[in-house]
Formats: sequence, structure tokens, C-alpha cells
Amino acid sequence: MKRADGRRWIGIVAGLTGALLWSATFALPHLSGRATQIDGLEATLVDLRLSFFGPKPASDAVVIVAIDDATLAAPKAQAMDGRERLARLIENIAVSGARALAIDVLFSDQMGADSDAALVEALGALPTVIAAAANFDPPSTENTADDSPSFLWPQPMFQDVAQAGLVNLSTDMDGTPRYAPLLLAADGALYPSLSLLAAISYAGITPSFAEDHVSFGTRRIPLDAGFNMPLRLLGPAGTVPTYSAQGLLDGPMANELTDKMVVLGFTASAMGDRFSTPFDDSTPGVEIIATVISQLLDGPTLRRDAGLRKWDAGLAIGVTLLCTLLVLVLPLSIGVPASVAVLGATMIGIWGLFAAGLWMSAALPLAAALPPMLVAGVVRYARERRGAAASERAVDALKRFHSPALATRIAEDPSYLAEPVTRDLVIFFVDLTAFTALSQQLGQDGTQTLLKTFHAQIAETVEAEGGSVFNYMGDGALAIFGLEPDAKRPPADGALSAAFALVDAVSAPSIAEGSGAPLGCRIGLHAGPAILSRLGASSHQQVTATGDTVNLASRLMEVAKDEKAVIVASRDVMDALAQPPARVAARTLTVPIRGRAGTVEVVVWPAWDLATAVASPL
Repeated sequence: MKRADGRRWIGIVAGLTGALLWSATFALPHLSGRATQIDGLEATLVDLRLSFFGPKPASDAVVIVAIDDATLAAPKAQAMDGRERLARLIENIAVSGARALAIDVLFSDQMGADSDAALVEALGALPTVIAAAANFDPPSTENTADDSPSFLWPQPMFQDVAQAGLVNLSTDMDGTPRYAPLLLAADGALYPSLSLLAAISYAGITPSFAEDHVSFGTRRIPLDAGFNMPLRLLGPAGTVPTYSAQGLLDGPMANELTDKMVVLGFTASAMGDRFSTPFDDSTPGVEIIATVISQLLDGPTLRRDAGLRKWDAGLAIGVTLLCTLLVLVLPLSIGVPASVAVLGATMIGIWGLFAAGLWMSAALPLAAALPPMLVAGVVRYARERRGAAASERAVDALKRFHSPALATRIAEDPSYLAEPVTRDLVIFFVDLTAFTALSQQLGQDGTQTLLKTFHAQIAETVEAEGGSVFNYMGDGALAIFGLEPDAKRPPADGALSAAFALVDAVSAPSIAEGSGAPLGCRIGLHAGPAILSRLGASSHQQVTATGDTVNLASRLMEVAKDEKAVIVASRDVMDALAQPPARVAARTLTVPIRGRAGTVEVVVWPAWDLATAVASPL
């Protein structure tokens, strides 16, 4: 037992060690913020959370002026070149009372001198930030370590009157924006984003950067590694209040842009960047830029930083170890549901924290915990199958020494009858008649063959009627009826039917073959309280029945011998019958019992009466 327990605990420790190593292969890269093979799954789960909690309102300070299809189709717009049109829009935005302007348009090329001059003059009308872009080309084969970006800056004339900021966004494999880099480190310098400069221009506050956040006055905005701000997508296109630029071609707006942070960009078909989000298959880039600015000013934020990544890693490892332990230690039917419940509760918690602006990884605990749980489940299933097979073999072996019903009960409950119990039972004793002379006639081998056949017949007959053979005693046996309750077959009826059947079977020619004479047997039956218990030392025990009921049933064998009867049943057995006996008894006697005070009323069936008896109630 100790050796088996030792092997079991070694298996548990090995399973937990494997689960720890597996979960660490996902947790460690996650801590550093490196891309991993589960990023695609996490993106899907983030989109599900965004969709589940629905759109969020943008900051009241931010609006979009969209150069849409209607704007480009307007006669005034068609009469101007692109920069003249932008100059007119910027002038009217300034006159409309906007506090600051961000333009999601690259001015990297020179156009006509007049239109460029008009645009320069317009850009100086209010605090303005214009777009620049960083281009991350794959490193060349000659210098694979060189991954510095190249930059696409506006023409110097425009940078003289407006700040230039990068419009780059960090997207996942499906092109959905997940992060807004606020500062880009390259060539020993930090380059700010358009969104950051726009927020500074509007708020008039110099931000303070820390490793995991940026502070705008009293507002603290979480950052991930590399000054990347996790992007809380707000909703479909139009979630940020959007106005068509068509009206601004004719003149200023009355109130819509007053004291606003205006983001100007293209939403017209086939113009400008477009992104897929969980809310919209084609969200204009200007909407994403406006969302970033909104998040910096006073819109909803999303925290995913080094501290939260540590919680992610710890949670994933802890859940993995707990789920694996539950599967390894508990029965499989309990361990698997329990581990699934733990994992489900973890997902619910992660889901709920997202509503509070905490982006904890949902993919990490799934990827870390599910494979070890599956492996542990397969190992436990195989072990339980082996255990079940071993138990079946043990029960089969036990049935060779006990009746099937008793062997099954002991296998299911090893503590069965650890304490003696008193039960109302029917005791059934049987032995062969004239066995001593018969064994001399048959010899050793013949006697063994006869006893084997006789014992097999006893077991078959008794078990068919719901009884259990407790002991074989040379040419006899002790059987018990009523060991297990059976509402359909009362113990007394089963015992008497078994007695009739066994007498018939013993006298049949097949069992008497080789003996030279017909065989006979005697059966004593008595009903009453008996003690079921275990006898023997702690290392070797047997189940038996004791008490006056057992002794009296044994003494009835002597009555059967004296009365030349094959079956003797006490009045207690007859009174306990639910149905009349199948064969009429020869007579009822009141007899003394050796070693016992008083007399006992018994019913007797001689052998010659059994052969011709007709069913009739007593």
C-alpha cells in the first residue's frame, strides 16, 4: 500500500512539474511583451469582450471633420486642388472656434507654389499637428540587425508653422489596431505621435512619462512596454461625433466646433487608411486617431502594463497547477468538472475586469491550463481503467472464495462488517448422506470430483434463488438468505425453493455418475436473528454468521437424520413464507434439540414424499 501511495504521489509531482514548465513557456514571453503564438487567440477574445460590453462614448472634446464623398463631389471642392481645399477647410475650422487641430494627412510632397503657400498660411491660424509616418521595412540580408525605421516627414515649410507627429498604429495579424505608440524610439531619439501632440496642444499640459503610464496633469493613462498605449476601441465609425467637411467649404460652423479638438481626415471611398475592428469592418483611420486623442484627454482607457502582465503570468501558472492537481488527485468524474469550473470562473473574472478597463489575458490561462488538464485527464483515465480492471480481477478472484453477492459487496466497501451487525436471516445447512462410505468406494480422485460437482450444484441452486454460500464444509455447506434485501423474493421462499431444487439435483443421475448408487442429502432451514461479522486476525479474515439461529439450523440436520428426511424446516421458516410451499410436507413435529433447552416445532419432508408430493398449503 505504501509503495502504491508513493508511486501515486510521484506521479502527481511529475504531473505538476510538467504543468509548471508548460505554463512557463507561455507566461515568460508574455511578461516581456514579446509576440507569442497565442496572440491571435487573444485578439479574438479581446474582440469578443469589446463586442460584449458594447460601444463607449468618446470624449466630448473631440470631433471629426470628415472629407467624405459628398465633400469631394461638391462643385467648390472640384474647382480647387487638394491643398487649396484643405486650406479653405482649415481656415473655416479656425473661424468656427476650434481650440486645436490634428490633420491625418501627409504633406510630404510639394504641390503648386500658390496652393502650398495658402496651406502654410492656414496652418498658422490655430495650434495644428500634421501627420508624419515611420516606415518599418524588413531588414536587409546584408545587415539583419538594422531594424531602424525610415521616416516620411511633411515638407519643411509646413513644419515651420505646425508640429509633425507620427500616425503609426500597432495592429494585430488581422489588421485591427491594438496599441497607439505615443513615443517612438529610433536613432537615439524619441519621436512623438500625432495623437500625443494633439492632446498636448488641446490641453496645454506637458505630459510626464513613466515606465508604465503617462500623466496629463492629474490624469494617469496606462502604458505597456515601449510607450505603447493599449487602445480602447470605442465603437463603429461615427462613434466620435463626425461632421462632413462639405459645409465648411462654404463657411464656418456655428457651434459644433467651438472649443473642440478637431481631427481632420479622409473618409471618402478609396481614400485614407481603413481598419477592421470588432464594431466595423472598415473604420476610417481618422476615426482611430480621434479615438486615441479621446483616450488621452478624458475618454475610457485600457490598462495592460508590466504589473498586469505579472498578474497574468501568476494567474495562468496558478490556474494551471490547480486544475492539473484537481484532475490528478480527485476522481475523474469530480476532478474534470471541478477544473473546468475553476477555468470558467477565471474567464468570468477576466471578462468582468475588462469592463473596469483592465486588459488581462484570456488566452494565456487557456493555453497554459488546457493541455496539462487534457494530459492529466488522459493519464487519470488510463490509470482508472487499469484500476477498474484490477478491481474486476480482484472481485473475480474474491468470488472464488466468497459468494458473488458477498464478494461484490466487500469489493465496493472494504469496511463491510468491520463492526458486527445483527440481521434477520434464513440459515441453510446441507450435507451429503452416507458420505464416509461413499468416499471409501470412490477413492481420493473420485471423491474430489464428486465434491466439486456437489459444491458447484449448491452454488448454482442457492444463488439462483437469491442466497449466498458462506462456507463449504467437506461434504456440506452453509448458505444464507436475506443477506441483501429483495422485495420481490422473500428469503424464506427462496431458501425453501432452493432446498427442493437441490434435493432434485443431487438425486439426478448426472451428479451420481460413478458412485454406483443414487446420492442423497439433508437440509436444515431456520429463520431468525443472526450476527454477521468478520472472524480472524487483522491480516486474514473471513465473513461468517453466528448465533442461536445458526446453531439451531445446524442441529436440524440431526433431526433430518433421525427422521430419515431430506428437508427439515423450523416453524419460523414456514411462518415467514409469502407463498405456500411448492411441495406438501409429510408432517409437523415438535422435537427437542441437542444442547438447547425446550423443543422446536419443525416441518419434515422425507425423500419418498418429495418425489410424489402435490402442491398444497399446510
